[in-house]
Amino acid sequence: MEKIRNYMAESLMSIGPTESILQASHVMHDSEVHSLLVEESGEYIGIITNHDISKKLVAENLDPEKVQVAEVMSFPLIKIEAQENMEKAAQIMRDHNIHHLEVTEHGQMLGVLSITDYHKYLVKKHPR
Repeated sequence: MEKIRNYMAESLMSIGPTESILQASHVMHDSEVHSLLVEESGEYIGIITNHDISKKLVAENLDPEKVQVAEVMSFPLIKIEAQENMEKAAQIMRDHNIHHLEVTEHGQMLGVLSITDYHKYLVKKHPR
């Protein structure tokens, strides 16, 4: 079984909870990522994703310059240990209806595993 550590993203990009959704969107676009961790006082308290923005902001016709990240972010972060296998990660994502997992090792955050990372695993596991 493949371990999560082999597929997770290790670059931890973050934004503060009081930043605007517009700012978060710019950071995601410029960095070519689909999510940002939300960091407050040195701790990750949530995650903001493209899905959160479209589901909670665009669908309700809210102003991205006025809405803060904290109002749209998903929380709490759902965690999984880096040595767990990819199938367990998929099960947790299904159970919680989420697309991102915080990956930890001995309680320390190492990275994030996304549904896109899981897709890459499946492509590798089942090549044509």
